[in-house]
Amino acid sequence: MRRRTGLAIAGAAALAWGVGDDHRLVGTLCPDMKLTLERPDPAVATAMTRSADLLREGRELLLDLVDRAEVRDAAAAWTGRVNTVTARTDLVDVDALLIRPDGCVAPALPTGQDLDATTLVRAPGTWFGQPA
Repeated sequence: MRRRTGLAIAGAAALAWGVGDDHRLVGTLCPDMKLTLERPDPAVATAMTRSADLLREGRELLLDLVDRAEVRDAAAAWTGRVNTVTARTDLVDVDALLIRPDGCVAPALPTGQDLDATTLVRAPGTWFGQPA
């Protein structure tokens, strides 16, 4: 019984969560990426960090990987609940990731895609409730 439960839990980490986003990272645990912060904030992390370090606070994380102001603006109303970090990494097929506190990628913004055409705009309200 224990083994079966463990396998079910392990398998659940790879399930898509029905957010209407088909990017390969959606529904998976965020990869532990090496990041160079564009706007280092001493309260959040050092200029070089890893994505796992940014999740230690147990808060939602919007990871803007190409410095798109409209991405940060999409989560502005949730600043009390969502940490927004602009950083560079070697991950090349995504401009932004919204990551739940458990490390699971909710939606992703594929490279160069129009923000309004993605679930990233609606996702904060879906996952984190109405803004304060």
